[in-house]
Amino acid sequence: MGTKRYAQMCAVAAALDLVGERWTLLIIRDLMTGPKRYNQLLEETLVGIGPNLLAARLQMLTEHGVIQRESVSGDGRGVQYRLTASGEALRPVIIGLASWGLSHISSYEQDGLVRSEWGRLALEAMITIGPPPDVDESYEFRIGDEVFHVLCENRTARVVDGSPDDPALVVTADPETFIRIGTEQLGILDAMLSGNLTVSGDSTSLSRCLRLLDLELNSTAQAASEAHADVS
Repeated sequence: MGTKRYAQMCAVAAALDLVGERWTLLIIRDLMTGPKRYNQLLEETLVGIGPNLLAARLQMLTEHGVIQRESVSGDGRGVQYRLTASGEALRPVIIGLASWGLSHISSYEQDGLVRSEWGRLALEAMITIGPPPDVDESYEFRIGDEVFHVLCENRTARVVDGSPDDPALVVTADPETFIRIGTEQLGILDAMLSGNLTVSGDSTSLSRCLRLLDLELNSTAQAASEAHADVS
């Protein structure tokens, strides 16, 4: 499969020559949450990509050292794909795109595919928008079948796999609800009243967590009213 190139002596063009083709950055996005097999990518996260196109993208990324093939433990014939150090270096790029894209998810995308692991990426994007934390504590998130937490220490916040030892807050939601809250299409109060979002912890920790994520404790109607007032 031939690939068009920009043929420009420019670092941006050189990067796009490699990762600018359709589906390529989404492959890297999915490998950011851990190694995956070809069939996992084809059938679970990249629904709509053709099998030949996926194979071509994986081969190209492997040849350029962005990803690598490795055997699957306990499966002598199994093969999975993992980001290399070069591929992992794209994490800030993906998170930056996600931060920018949070406000650009259109209504037609609400019925699109949603996966629990994308909730983690959304959370990583959200903590890059809000202010730095001023208290050392952790917030646990149970999004679908994924569990991760935000660790706040030394005025920095990062997302870590698994549960913390002593979370100040535990948030539980389904992936769609969590994404809709993050994109401000659903108010937190509405999600809590519907039972699709539960929060356990003290109110001051909740306030700090919301501040970190640049969110407000309001309803969808309140958010719409405030947005209209800002425009007016």
